[in-house]
Amino acid sequence: MKKIRIVYCKPCGYLPRAEEMKKELEKRLKGKIAVTLEPGDSGIYDVYADGKLVFSKHREMRFPENEEIVRAVA
Repeated sequence: MKKIRIVYCKPCGYLPRAEEMKKELEKRLKGKIAVTLEPGDSGIYDVYADGKLVFSKHREMRFPENEEIVRAVA
């Protein structure tokens, strides 16, 4: 089972976006992943799969699309 960690900026109000992504991942990859949400700050929105960074908002200069994260962690 893959462990997915979504680190989101709590002060920026990114929690709803992180929760939406968590629901989509759990729906699409049911039984294959475990998703945790971790609050952060400074505008962070990073997604890790088994400890490996698969998306960084700071690096990409945008938020991820749910579909690209599903593909990246599948």
